[in-house]
Amino acid sequence: MKKTNNTQKITGLALGVSALLAPLSAFGEENTGTGSSIFNIPASSSETGTGFLRVDPSVNLRLTHGTDTLQNDLEVGGHDPNDEGFNFQGLEIGANIYGGDHVRAFINSNIFKPDGEEFESEFEEGFIKLIDLPGNLELRAGRMLARFGDQNAKHNHAFDFVNSNAGNIRFLGDEGLAMEGGEISWLLPTAADDILSVSFGSAVPHEEEEGEEDEAAELIEQALPVDDLVVARYQTRFGADDFRRFQVGASFITGENGFGLTTKVYGADVTYSWRENGLERGGRQFRSRTEWIYRDANTSEGSTDENTVNTSLLWEFVESWEGGLRYDWVEGSNTLGLAKRDRISASLAKRVDFGDNLIGIARLQYDRDNLRGGGVEDTLWLQFGFDWGRAEIR
Repeated sequence: MKKTNNTQKITGLALGVSALLAPLSAFGEENTGTGSSIFNIPASSSETGTGFLRVDPSVNLRLTHGTDTLQNDLEVGGHDPNDEGFNFQGLEIGANIYGGDHVRAFINSNIFKPDGEEFESEFEEGFIKLIDLPGNLELRAGRMLARFGDQNAKHNHAFDFVNSNAGNIRFLGDEGLAMEGGEISWLLPTAADDILSVSFGSAVPHEEEEGEEDEAAELIEQALPVDDLVVARYQTRFGADDFRRFQVGASFITGENGFGLTTKVYGADVTYSWRENGLERGGRQFRSRTEWIYRDANTSEGSTDENTVNTSLLWEFVESWEGGLRYDWVEGSNTLGLAKRDRISASLAKRVDFGDNLIGIARLQYDRDNLRGGGVEDTLWLQFGFDWGRAEIR
């Protein structure tokens, strides 16, 4: 989608601020290049420049080359590769900002090239966060990726696969749910690592491409929650021991959709991680993730409810080599004219640690899409990229 002129102005300002503050930066935390872990791994090097103000810039790049048999228009994420041949998925430029003991901030912009178009830019996130407040509270305000489910709050470079989960695209929009507003989080005083977050605001608007849009695509867009949003997530993390960790979450969205009616979205997810070396660096590791999302939308065509399930297995069988397997299933909707869809993805990724928080990645991925009534589509993607900097503030 094309972005508004105001968005591009904000993008330029954000990048300028990041460049001016870069000399104040320090590096040292673990980079999350090939996916996130729910283990707290110690930083690889010590911090420097830890005065009242510190800025840690980051740069993430993803380039993809693909070949396919696509005969149908598949729903794809806003920065997913969707063209046979070269795809410039995105160059993300961001910065963590630290102000004393209680103030944190994060800014992030993405430069990308849609299929057959010129380079565009998007200001994806820019928020300020207050931490360690009385009552174990945290406050966040600005533009932010909503805390819903396992994937929505992650940027493209942190995905475990080349592309987005199919259900997220249909139920939250092709670029996920980014919102402008405020959030309050409560770190519960429990034995586990529990947090309850509630956000209020409106979805970030995107200007549509010029030209005609088919009726089905318009109905999909209008069914998304966009105004008077309330987003809630409860998440708990706990460990059976130093080698095994669990993360369980429940999410909810309610808001006014493009029809002026109500859309509600419910979600539940569970992640299990095992690391051969436990809390120490290195070694083999295994992760399994499963997520269910249900959407209940009132539209001008009547009410519609849909389910989606995605599950993935990720096995780092040799250090820095990871194999992945994902299954997506999305229920169809007669009201919105949407067919059922299921997809199997298999990937092999290689990570190279160059030191100084620079990590390179190469990923080969095969997708097999089954569109009920629309045939089978096969796609092969080869992705390259790098991640430089520290894990972003969330």
